[in-house]
Amino acid sequence: MVKFENTLFTIEERKYLNYYLNKKEFSNGMDLRNKYLHGTNSSSEDEQQNDYQILLKLIILIIYKIKDDLNLYETEQKTGANN
Repeated sequence: MVKFENTLFTIEERKYLNYYLNKKEFSNGMDLRNKYLHGTNSSSEDEQQNDYQILLKLIILIIYKIKDDLNLYETEQKTGANN
């Protein structure tokens, strides 16, 4: 079953991003957004490298999600599906 919403991410995708980027839903999350936004990041080069790789992974996943949604939209426009 396919469910269409007016948001880019599904509830589960938002939970996944929230785990890594902030502590909105998870008290044990990585909180990367606040960590680097407020300058409380570690001086450990290994930890910064790990955080960087996580952020790259998230950016790639977001780009894939946008591309997938655009492909679905294009397919919907071609077939005329209104569901």
